[in-house]
Amino acid sequence: MLPGAFAVAGEIVRYFSSLVGPFPYEKLAHLQSATRFGGMENATAIFYADAAFRTGRMGEGLIAHETAHQWFGDAVTEREWAHLWLSEGFATYFAALWTQHAHGDSTFRHNMDGIRSAVLADSEAVPTHAVIDTAQRDLLALLNANSYQKGSFILHMLRRQVGDSAFFAALSSYYSTHRDGTALTDDLREAVEHESGQKLDWFFDQWLRRAGFPEIDVTWSSDPSSHQVTLDIVQGSRFGAFRFPLTVELRDGTGGAVRRATVLVPAETRAHLALPLGVQPAPLPRTLVVDPDVELLARIDVHPQ
Repeated sequence: MLPGAFAVAGEIVRYFSSLVGPFPYEKLAHLQSATRFGGMENATAIFYADAAFRTGRMGEGLIAHETAHQWFGDAVTEREWAHLWLSEGFATYFAALWTQHAHGDSTFRHNMDGIRSAVLADSEAVPTHAVIDTAQRDLLALLNANSYQKGSFILHMLRRQVGDSAFFAALSSYYSTHRDGTALTDDLREAVEHESGQKLDWFFDQWLRRAGFPEIDVTWSSDPSSHQVTLDIVQGSRFGAFRFPLTVELRDGTGGAVRRATVLVPAETRAHLALPLGVQPAPLPRTLVVDPDVELLARIDVHPQ
């Protein structure tokens, strides 16, 4: 039995293999070392900082992150440094996927909420640079919230955009096509488009080639006569308008009668949208929760009219 968090190291490899494809190498060793980083994803031999062992801070998340790099970063390497998110965004998201697999959906949502919070709180790379940052010449400066957390959340939104089946089929195809070689972001886009049947230039351009994220103010109201709920959505000017699906959850005054609806918000400064509420009549909602499953990278303010 491996000590501590390393007890699940083998299961992490098996789980990622089931999502992407067979482990690309003959073995995988985990080593205590003096690396300057928390972990270093050398192919077949991951180095972990000595301090994590001495302080007891070695966790499943770090092991999963570095293990995911064996597929994304080592076996398939970004051809240009500007596309570093193809390594770090993938590893960060796959660590979250391990959390979902091992600890359930609520823990996964909590994990994604933390990743989103890190993006929204960043005051350096995220508000001023795109994820695909061709202007940055300091390569270590690319190890930032864009490459890690924002890249991870973009994968999360891409999964939602195309569905689980197409998403994981595309990752498997992307990996097998470029294994033992290099790739760029457009190679990933082409794989996802092929598996999903969707044109996704807009998605990749919006999330990866623009700085920032949506900042939205949601005002909602319900009309007893028409039994309709409407949303007025204003997008902030700092990063401009984005296009995205938005899910809301409606609850009545007792905390019950939960209903959900998803609307497509256009890339416009203002949008007035009516919610499809299904079978009527039903109690008018007293509470509206926006993005209940943590699926949208945005700063969101909500208030009734």
